[in-house]
Amino acid sequence: MKNNKKQKYNNFNKTLYYYGENMITLDLELKDIPGELIRALTPISNMGVNIFSVIHLREKKTDGRVPVRVVISDAGNRLNEVINKLEEMDIIITKVNETTRKTDIDIVVVGHVVDTDVRDTIDRLNKYGLVVDLDLSMPDPFKESSARMKVIIETDKLDDLCKELDKISEEKNLLFIKSF
Repeated sequence: MKNNKKQKYNNFNKTLYYYGENMITLDLELKDIPGELIRALTPISNMGVNIFSVIHLREKKTDGRVPVRVVISDAGNRLNEVINKLEEMDIIITKVNETTRKTDIDIVVVGHVVDTDVRDTIDRLNKYGLVVDLDLSMPDPFKESSARMKVIIETDKLDDLCKELDKISEEKNLLFIKSF
């Protein structure tokens, strides 16, 4: 091993250095379907960004998505272009280096979830993140129901989401239990 191996992970502006090369780690969440990995890697390669490694974490699969860590050469000014292109393709980028960009949270809703227009609730939450999964339990149409929603959200929008949950809770008399 060469002596110039250094590692820096602290924030978005820091870069991983390995054998004198600047590298960036991208943590992605890909749909667990054939061809999704190559679909994510193709635009990176097409932009002329070198791919150093790909770690496919199948054992950490959740809700039909597989975490993948991609280590690329420092894309310089094109890093934002790479990120934007991947996000346009509905590829979730959870971290750049060690800076968390997006996270998935679970929200449990208790009350008359269906009767208070669950679609409206989802639409309002989608203004801040994206509801990607909904599990509903409704034992009796005349009694309270409950639902679990999985929401993918940019970390800097969590406060706004909480404010919206408080508004919805007051308007619809629902209880929200958050996983964060």
